Amino acid sequence: MYKIVIVDDEDIVSRGLSEKVDWSKLNCTVCGTAANGLEGMEVIERFKPDIVITDIKMPGMNGLELAEHIKRHYPGMITILLSGYSEFDYARTAVRHQVFDYLLKPIKIPDLNACILKAVDRINGKRASLLQAASDSKRENADIVEAGILMNVIVNGNKDIAAMRTKLKDYGIQLGCGVVVVFEMYNPSDLSYEEYASLYQYAVNNIVNETYLRFQMATSIVDIEGKSVVVVKSDPALQQVIIRKRVVEATTECLENIEMYLKKQISVGIGTNFREISELYSSFQHALKLLETQLFWGSLMPKLQDALQCSSSKPLLGRMDAEWFEAICDGDERKAKRYLDEFTAGIRAGRNKSIALNSCLDFLLGLSKHVPEWKIKDQITEAIAGITGLRTFEEYTYLLSRITAQACEEALWRKEEAMGRSLAERIARYVDDHYAEAELNLQLVADLFHVSASHLSRIFKKELGTNFNEYLSFKRVEKAKQLLTGSRRLTVLEVAHRVGFADGKYFGQVYKKYYGMTPSEYKETLFGPRCNAL
Repeated sequence: MYKIVIVDDEDIVSRGLSEKVDWSKLNCTVCGTAANGLEGMEVIERFKPDIVITDIKMPGMNGLELAEHIKRHYPGMITILLSGYSEFDYARTAVRHQVFDYLLKPIKIPDLNACILKAVDRINGKRASLLQAASDSKRENADIVEAGILMNVIVNGNKDIAAMRTKLKDYGIQLGCGVVVVFEMYNPSDLSYEEYASLYQYAVNNIVNETYLRFQMATSIVDIEGKSVVVVKSDPALQQVIIRKRVVEATTECLENIEMYLKKQISVGIGTNFREISELYSSFQHALKLLETQLFWGSLMPKLQDALQCSSSKPLLGRMDAEWFEAICDGDERKAKRYLDEFTAGIRAGRNKSIALNSCLDFLLGLSKHVPEWKIKDQITEAIAGITGLRTFEEYTYLLSRITAQACEEALWRKEEAMGRSLAERIARYVDDHYAEAELNLQLVADLFHVSASHLSRIFKKELGTNFNEYLSFKRVEKAKQLLTGSRRLTVLEVAHRVGFADGKYFGQVYKKYYGMTPSEYKETLFGPRCNAL
């Protein structure tokens, strides 16, 4: 017998459906009724029916909301909606809630019988499929068990190793020997990957599995935090050096295939050989370390250099001269950047991630001592906390560059404050230095100087006699005129970009506003009518 729950706020409907339908002929029984969705949830939880028949419009929780609850918590349960004619279009949206069918009120018994029989057929079909799948999937179940055991060991280490050995034996699974290989796509700036991450990982797993199979090596793959952890299994009769050579060759081909088919770069780490399950965790940890190292430095070496070398045998240190801190505290960003470039070049040449991160910490701690009362101190503290989260050298250099630039900026503000310059004058000077940055605007500058945009605009107008946007626009076209005058070969669009205009047409409009002619017309007055054709 199939269990049915009826949910309707009209008692006459619930009673009528319960009593007037010959449920036994349909091999069904009504096990419970409810007057609204909230009561329906309780009845469904108690009886776990096969089919729920529910009205759409009810107080408390309506039928569509109940259908959504059923879809989320009881995906195998069938839902049939009851709908009035006025709700017909509304009921059609039930498709997205995976509602099996809907019936229009007043309900005709033959229609209901047909709908129930169709639902029963669906249930029978699902159950038959499940039974068939269960009978055909002994090997698949063993694969799932194996994946679960591998996941347990990889995540938890060897603390449950005895139990895992017993489980392998109970299911007749021979792990054998092999190598753990970890793949990961990581590029925070690649928005297309972020949007389709799960699909890319699925594709990576398929490519990896097929590639290793071509090298006569079976795999078990588990996904952990965006990484494809691949347990590559090989013939125990082979020598360990031969196994490793094959794994490296197959992994190299995996990288080539992923790049060819997915047009994406991927990082990889190859662990040590394991000969039995207790060595699996060590292999994974080694692979993970190599993955992070390769991801940090960016480029793969030929044939992965056997994927064995984590870093240079003679790590080089980035130079951290006292003059670097002095340049920052003087607000000399150009000089500070030169020291920063020397520092990061030394770090990159050393190719040792641990030394790189420790050197970053030393720099931030050293800078913190030089700026004990500065506003940048909070950002330095935050940067220190985020050091271990730096996964690429680009993220590493960006953090150092950002802190250096912001510290230099604050140093200049402090010097100007000491000289008695007003806030408006300091903002004007900032615009003079940064007008070429296309993203420069009132709000950005207000945030930099820790004032509201309205306050900045007000004091700027009061002290300098012009508003911020007018000042910025004039500064840009003033510099543009100098560039147009000084070079015949620069195009108008190139000049626009050099002075901070992203849109060439808008640049022309602003230029004409101040100088009475477009940039192209101005060039022609200087160099003749054919100059814009260059």
